[in-house]
Amino acid sequence: MYSIMILDNSEVELVMMQKALEKDYNITAMNNSKQALARLNKATIMPDIVIMDVVLQGVSGFEVLTRLMTGEKTKNVRVIMVSGDKDASTEIEAYRLGACDFVKKPVSMQILKKRVEMQVELLEGKKKMGSFSSQLQQSMAAAGQNTLKLEYFIIGVITDLITVKDTYAGMSALAVSRYMGLILREMLMSGINYGIDPADFELIILSSQLHDMGKIGIPDYILQKTGKYTDEEFELMKRHTILAANAIQKYSYLIPNTKFLNFTYQMARFHHERYDGGGYPDHLMGVNIPILARILSVADTYDALVSTRSYKQSKTHEQAYNIITQAAGLQFDPTVVSAFQRAHADIYEMSRQLEAMEMQHRQQQVSVKSMTQMPPNQSGV
Repeated sequence: MYSIMILDNSEVELVMMQKALEKDYNITAMNNSKQALARLNKATIMPDIVIMDVVLQGVSGFEVLTRLMTGEKTKNVRVIMVSGDKDASTEIEAYRLGACDFVKKPVSMQILKKRVEMQVELLEGKKKMGSFSSQLQQSMAAAGQNTLKLEYFIIGVITDLITVKDTYAGMSALAVSRYMGLILREMLMSGINYGIDPADFELIILSSQLHDMGKIGIPDYILQKTGKYTDEEFELMKRHTILAANAIQKYSYLIPNTKFLNFTYQMARFHHERYDGGGYPDHLMGVNIPILARILSVADTYDALVSTRSYKQSKTHEQAYNIITQAAGLQFDPTVVSAFQRAHADIYEMSRQLEAMEMQHRQQQVSVKSMTQMPPNQSGV
């Protein structure tokens, strides 16, 4: 059973949160942050999750959060901040300091339970990845095919975790990797490879599926928002590039000097950079952006343009083609855009195949949903 520490000044809210969660988790409820820090310093086993108010007796919630995130024993604790402050800057500061989620007061116990469940799912996924690392290290020395299977496993686990938060993520990751493969193949066939080894083709395409893995750390309400982001929300969304890069760096010691991690890092961190320097997170320009990220940027943009979502209509292939062509030298590397143009017929055909796959998947979901909702007297049994 997972353990949770709750820190809140309000005795009423403290009791409510404890009662809402104590059936499924081991709960420690406290209203004094200094006492809580002293307890954590003495503890040999840390809580899995800490839920705390920004305003606390003793030491402020942000100060506690900073200590947790910088402490050797506590840096991996998942922290959910709660606050009655309606100023968006409070939420932004919480995420900047390392909080994994933010819940506004008055706290809905239903929402809180769901947010905790999300963190538990992520912890479960992390456990799977951790237990798998020793097997991965052993297999790195074995045949290349075995290593590839392990990398497929990693991608499957992470993609499933992202899909829990963003239902479109799985299909989008597959689509982007397919489009990138077609563009990269065209570049390699033309002899324009920027030092890319053709032998790494499959591994690069595989790694590209993890380019949005950092979205695991982005709040649900942002990922699932159907309208335009506010400036504050967009700043939070942009953090998915840094979150992914930091996670890869943090655990790269387990399998050092691997192309798989190197490729994944490049694409996850830099795929939102722009050729003219106006992108994020590092405002790189031109060839200073890693080539794999420059290719992925075109593939990712094409997928975003031609995909239908609940909040937008898709562009036609021709419209997407024109938008990308016009952005050559601005958003995109002109050499990559040229390869995209030469491969566009194959890319269009691939988009049609992927659209058919997605439609079939949706129909299956509707079918399953209708069966589960069918009244017993209409089931035919």
